[in-house]
Amino acid sequence: MISVRLPIASVAVALSTFALSGAAAQPPQPPYPTTSPTIPYTPPAGRCLTPEQRKVNDAYNQLDRPTRPGDEMPFWDPEYFAGTWDFLMRMQESPLGPGGESAGTLTITATANGCTYAGTLKGDDPEGKPFTRTLRLVYDTASKGLTWTETDSRGYTLVQAGPVGGELGGLFHHHFGDDPAAPASTLGSRTFRLKGVTEMSSPAYFKTDLQISLDGAPFRTLGRVTYEKQLPDSK
Repeated sequence: MISVRLPIASVAVALSTFALSGAAAQPPQPPYPTTSPTIPYTPPAGRCLTPEQRKVNDAYNQLDRPTRPGDEMPFWDPEYFAGTWDFLMRMQESPLGPGGESAGTLTITATANGCTYAGTLKGDDPEGKPFTRTLRLVYDTASKGLTWTETDSRGYTLVQAGPVGGELGGLFHHHFGDDPAAPASTLGSRTFRLKGVTEMSSPAYFKTDLQISLDGAPFRTLGRVTYEKQLPDSK
């Protein structure tokens, strides 16, 4: 279980036991586990960030208390994506592929340029046919803009470009596809646009919700992709 710094709410639960005449006694419930495995959180390397930005993040990561108003907002680090992730796609049928579930792995590595990352996605579509995607991620620290590009072996390219924003609790979002002037992608004689949001809610989990517009039609829901990072055994 990964611990992240999120707003803390205190919840009080009162349990009462009532004796009902003639009712059979309930069997005792097993106790809750007293411990659970944890994997220490390692902050991203920060190779893309400026020294000043890394200083802010180092101070944030050294906090031994919940965040509070007045704390300095940490900078998002694209090194977050480095590693191997298991993914699950749940998609509606579209020219991009059949509807249903696709699963596989995504591996992302840093390049010589600290703000550029490369990746390979391998999976099987809902009909059991294998496909691959080649990824390129570029982050601009000045504009806080991320461009995530996927080139699919089935003959099309997906571009997710937009700003990354966050909050003190450690939750970050990448909003993309909101620029109507951006060029549309093509697939044969069809054109399409994607928009959506990627929510990075944990060091080991993120998800992307997608909408698609075909040939200039209104956007409709395309689906969701969830990613869970492969982590070393905590035992």
